[in-house]
Amino acid sequence: MLEVKGLSSGYGRVPVLRGVGFSLSDGECIGLLGRNGMGKTTLLRAIIGELPTWSGEISKSGQSLNGRNTQGRAKAGIGYVPQGKQLFKLLTVQENLRMGCVKNFRGADAKIQQMLALFPRLVQLLDRQSGMLSGGEQQLVALARCLCGDPDLVLLDEPTEGIQPSICDEIIDVLIRLRKERNLSIILVEQDIDFLWSICDRVLAVDKGSVVRTIDPKAHGSTEEAKAFIGIEG
Repeated sequence: MLEVKGLSSGYGRVPVLRGVGFSLSDGECIGLLGRNGMGKTTLLRAIIGELPTWSGEISKSGQSLNGRNTQGRAKAGIGYVPQGKQLFKLLTVQENLRMGCVKNFRGADAKIQQMLALFPRLVQLLDRQSGMLSGGEQQLVALARCLCGDPDLVLLDEPTEGIQPSICDEIIDVLIRLRKERNLSIILVEQDIDFLWSICDRVLAVDKGSVVRTIDPKAHGSTEEAKAFIGIEG
């Protein structure tokens, strides 16, 4: 599905990622765990093409993505839900979802109905401006809008930040369902260890722009190992 080899990137002349390498299989979910400022968001932005590849290679299904812009990577099947949602806040929920159908506007109505089946909470919110929604509702719209583009790989950055537990549970249920039904692959940046452990097959610990270890959520003591890595006691 995705292979990252020796990836280095950053902002301006400031290096952040330092030789990152990993692979992702079809239908697999990988978590990225680490303290703030260690390069997790930078890695997602480099994969989607918002940041340049200074060295190394990113390939998907055997095809190099180096040199492709964000639009080209979206066409290759990568969806991105950034931290902060980045909705069009003056547009309604329905208009935001329609914007997610940019690859196939003719099929937008059918695609939006599919999203409403996945996220029934949005049915009553279609005509509301997205900027007037709660943080959790906005997160559901952002995820649904991303899925309107029919990605087979979704990059999720801190989806639980500032949202209520009930919506966190909805997101977990939808992602598990999509993995089973559509073989969706996911790369998930998240500080909520319980959320990571409920979805991910493995978790990559990121420190100072490098992957320093792999944690198996199913292994005995993995939760304590993860907490110790990011400095959480207990």
